[in-house]
Amino acid sequence: MFAKINQYFSFFIKKRVILYSLLSIGLGNLVFSQTNQPTVIQTSSSAKKIVSDSLARLNRAKNARIEHALRLKMMEAVDTLTMSDYIMSIDRVNDKLNDIMDSSRMGFEVVRMGRTLDRISNDISLIRQNIGRRRSGTNIKNLYLYQSFTSNLETENDLIEARLNKRYNTVYHAKLRLKTALSDSIFRVMYADSSLRRTFDKKLIRLERKWVREDSLTKDGINTLNALKVKVSDNAITLSNMLNIMDNRLDRAGQKLFGKETNFLWQKSLPDTVSTKSAKPIVNVLENEQKAVGYYINQTSRQRSLIIVLAILLFVWLFMKRRQLKAFRKHDETFAFLHLQYLNTHPVMSLFVVLLSLMPFFDAYAPTTYVTVESLLLLLVVSVIMYEKWERSVWGAWMMLVALFIAVAVTSLFLEPTLFQRLWLLLLHASIAVFAIRFIQKLAKETPYFKWIKLATIVSIALAILAIMSNLFGRFSLSGILGFAAIFTITQAVTLPIFAETVIDMFLLQLQSSRLKKGTNKPFESSMVTSKIRLPLLLIMALLWLIMLASNLTIYHYISNGISDFLTVTRTIGSISFQMSSVLLFFVIIWIAHILQRVITFLFGETGNELEDVTAKTKGQHSRLLITRLLVLIGGYLLAIAASGLPIDKLTIIIGALGVGVGMGLQGIVNNFVSGIILIFDGSLQIGDDIEVNGQAGKVKEIGLRTSTISTADGAEVMIPNGIMLSQNVVNWTFSNDQRRMIIDFSLSGDELDTNVINDTINDVISQIPNVITKNKPVILFTKVHQDTCWLTVRFWSNIANMEQVKSMAMLQLSAAFKAKNMKME
Repeated sequence: MFAKINQYFSFFIKKRVILYSLLSIGLGNLVFSQTNQPTVIQTSSSAKKIVSDSLARLNRAKNARIEHALRLKMMEAVDTLTMSDYIMSIDRVNDKLNDIMDSSRMGFEVVRMGRTLDRISNDISLIRQNIGRRRSGTNIKNLYLYQSFTSNLETENDLIEARLNKRYNTVYHAKLRLKTALSDSIFRVMYADSSLRRTFDKKLIRLERKWVREDSLTKDGINTLNALKVKVSDNAITLSNMLNIMDNRLDRAGQKLFGKETNFLWQKSLPDTVSTKSAKPIVNVLENEQKAVGYYINQTSRQRSLIIVLAILLFVWLFMKRRQLKAFRKHDETFAFLHLQYLNTHPVMSLFVVLLSLMPFFDAYAPTTYVTVESLLLLLVVSVIMYEKWERSVWGAWMMLVALFIAVAVTSLFLEPTLFQRLWLLLLHASIAVFAIRFIQKLAKETPYFKWIKLATIVSIALAILAIMSNLFGRFSLSGILGFAAIFTITQAVTLPIFAETVIDMFLLQLQSSRLKKGTNKPFESSMVTSKIRLPLLLIMALLWLIMLASNLTIYHYISNGISDFLTVTRTIGSISFQMSSVLLFFVIIWIAHILQRVITFLFGETGNELEDVTAKTKGQHSRLLITRLLVLIGGYLLAIAASGLPIDKLTIIIGALGVGVGMGLQGIVNNFVSGIILIFDGSLQIGDDIEVNGQAGKVKEIGLRTSTISTADGAEVMIPNGIMLSQNVVNWTFSNDQRRMIIDFSLSGDELDTNVINDTINDVISQIPNVITKNKPVILFTKVHQDTCWLTVRFWSNIANMEQVKSMAMLQLSAAFKAKNMKME
């Protein structure tokens, strides 16, 4: 019915529009023929207005008819709706309102964002106060500190801005949905019918109240989010301005460093236009440094917490190892072979050295005063430790370097380009070079890490000379930076070897304690363990030293950013994308896995001497150790692949490439690798077995993934590919037991040769020899007999590990026994 009404009404409108159009055209032509042009325009406009009014009336009539038809349609539909339809409509509206409520609820997330924004605003105020104070000796390091924190605040502010925008869009869409929440057609029918409204009155009232409450909540939420967005915008503008100011100051500071700040030292000094205007009392300088240190500690509370946890763990470990250290001091053989360097004499101070030496990883951007205090504590602790280890002349030169460190650190806080301070800096820097040379000359060349200390001394002397030259030629601030870096370079280089040796002591002590818990009290080759972990420690030492050198030279910011960009830039080769940091992490993890799989052998009881390690009881343990080492390697490779972020689908490409490589010439390598895995899990060949293979005889020393190593009786170590070990016949003398039959051939001559006497003599002698298997009686064979001479072959069993000694002892004792019975043995 509605479609017919609409069709009829459209046809009627079309006819009326055509009629009015023709009428307007006729009137326009008539007027044009009787009047001038302006009148034509006016009459035409009037006609258009009449047409538009007519169309508007027609549209209104059309809409009225459509609405009337809809009402008729709805009235017809009302008769078909049931009570369940109305209840379902109310439930739908209620669900919509609940969903809108969940979307518009602020929650604790918005509260946390507000608190974070307040904290960022407070930090901005503190940084602005600190960087607002200026003096002539610009502390570039502190300026880099504030720039780093400001960049972090900007990043944090941007993250909050993104979260706020996301939350605002959610609430805004909830508000739009709220406007249409009550537009359900059945709900509108029910709401328009007074009888239905009386039936569902309570539910409708609750929905109305919920709608009003939701409307209020969404408005308040939008207002709250708008207020937070204003804070974010203010912080963003302020942070951007602050970063620009800092960049400008750093640019000016760089120009000032390498530019001529004052006259040459031999020239007549001009009026001090810089220092007289900007020099401040000592109290103000200390106050500024105190604020910088306080702000740094407040901003790095998480790092401080990590250091405290690390310190607690170290000292708890030391408390648990107090008995072992006490036994070591008593020269107990159980621990004497470890050759501990520092942990036995100064355990607490050695751990302090470890903690303070690791600080550059956390404090690369720390204020100069903070780093100075940490370094001074480290130097004092090292001085106490080395008092008994160094000669008095070496220790005296070291104490002069410590005194120079204190003098340079204090002077760097109050740098002003006055003549007196320039002369004082010249004296300090010259003293650094002199006492550095004296220290390295007094230090014995046999001292551990002597080459390391010598290299650092050369760098320190070079920096001191550059500092002197900069001072002479008017680069006063640059001279102060180079001088501080010079004294710091040599003192840190001396303390880092103590850090490395203490870590080695801790590792060895923990390793021996674990061995004792497993019931293994044999000494092991500590030098083998030390050689495995010393290289990683050397790399850590070099990294710590370079970090502090770059930080003291105020170039750490540029270097770290450059390295970070190099490592994190995404590179693409074909369809594979990667980062250098992932590649580096991949190889580092594999390297560590290889070190661990070698060191873990000592944890399972090995001593580093294959002659002592292998017994009949420990063969199974060595097989389990091989499996453990293999699992460590596999786990390391899998972890390296996961850490590198290499997609699994890309692995198929690599596997395919390996397949091509295997087909083109890597069959031998893959064969040896697979054969090694089979040998490890098969159990037919174990560490310590006496074997013969491929013309070589000896004891199995190692079963690797590519080759196996056997140790011959001559002391040679023969490496045989695992493919040969698996494909050729292998004679294993110790597969089921460690017994081997011994054969002795000799002749006896004498006037009276009694076979009974000969047999009894041989049985008595053989049974009394150590390492002879007595449960198997010797077999005596007469191979040839003459009137006064007979030839014999004696066969008996002995332990395979001592078969040569047993055979030698048997020959000697048999010869002596037959001689006593007037028989000659040949």
